[in-house]
Amino acid sequence: MRIALSRSRLAAAAATLLLSLGTAATPTLAWAEAQADSGPTTPSAPLTISPSSGPPNTSVTVRATCEPNGPATSPAFQQDITLRQSSNNQWVGTGRIKSSGLQSGKSYTVTVRCRDGVTLTTNFTVTSATPTGGAAAGFGGSSGGVGGGDSAATALAVGGGVAVAGTAGYMFLARRRRATGSHY
Repeated sequence: MRIALSRSRLAAAAATLLLSLGTAATPTLAWAEAQADSGPTTPSAPLTISPSSGPPNTSVTVRATCEPNGPATSPAFQQDITLRQSSNNQWVGTGRIKSSGLQSGKSYTVTVRCRDGVTLTTNFTVTSATPTGGAAAGFGGSSGGVGGGDSAATALAVGGGVAVAGTAGYMFLARRRRATGSHY
């Protein structure tokens, strides 16, 4: 009887230790993942548009690595987007996608003509005005972006759930021991 009690106490202590370590590590892991998702500040391509898809009236940012010889143009833009030089040798401008007259699912070319004669192009894809994927439910009830939930919030919620479950299990074992007369 004494050996079984020691093993259960050891198991409960190990579970408590693992739960506390997991709960402490969860915010750190979530932060590291969020930092990795944010990506670099310089575009990987000579011309980028962010976001690269969205419904009508979406605000977009165009980034080019060359000095433009005029604004960024697209049939999807409400008006041409003037690019200004930023501190990291990029040319950046913001604008809006038209609120009507665009075809959902169609990609529209975005063009920047550079001073050195090179023409850069990328695409913006118009999506439906209705959010895709349905309503987000669960941890907070909101989506973290176009692609899905907020990974940091999910990691924290899972870590918290594991900690609560571990505490409940530990309390169950402690009460069971007390009821049977087994004391530490």
